[in-house]
Amino acid sequence: RTGPVAILAQDVNSPQVESSLFRLRSALFFVRPMLRCQALTRVAVRQWVTSTPPRSSLLAARWASHDSVSVNEVRKGQVLFQGGEYWAVKDWQPAKQGRGAASYEVTYDELITGKRGGSHKFGSGTRVTLVVLDKNDCEVMYTQGEGSDKVVVIADVDFNEMEIPLTRFHGISPKELNEGTKVHIYTDGETLVQVTLR
Repeated sequence: RTGPVAILAQDVNSPQVESSLFRLRSALFFVRPMLRCQALTRVAVRQWVTSTPPRSSLLAARWASHDSVSVNEVRKGQVLFQGGEYWAVKDWQPAKQGRGAASYEVTYDELITGKRGGSHKFGSGTRVTLVVLDKNDCEVMYTQGEGSDKVVVIADVDFNEMEIPLTRFHGISPKELNEGTKVHIYTDGETLVQVTLR
């Protein structure tokens, strides 16, 4: 007879038993590393899944920076974070009256509300927060909703979608936001600061 029962019934020192045991040991020699490799792979995948944040928005990559600088160093085109607002500097002028301390007047546009032509006077040496915003290249997919609830759905190059209220497209006509329109999205962490046409 053949099979496991027949082998066990034979003398353990028989050539057949020794040959079977050799084949079994050879198989285990190759199987054990494979099982160990599979276990390590499962652990690695589990760690990657738990440690990698979901890419559910356009704000996944965060490279925006905040730096404290003297107002003397501020220049046109920079963005300041002042009093919870984001100011796009349009002009910067030093001023001094008589023997008084010098001051600096900054003219700016507020980016989140779209308000233009604001101005603020700083004393010499005042420190302000300079912001370098993240910039994402996106494309309009479609619009939805009506009236004040209307939103524009955009997507980045990895097809991550984001809904932006139409009211955040300052100075941009709804007619310009057709499917396929290219836009720039400027963010500071999770905060959407500005939307412009590319």
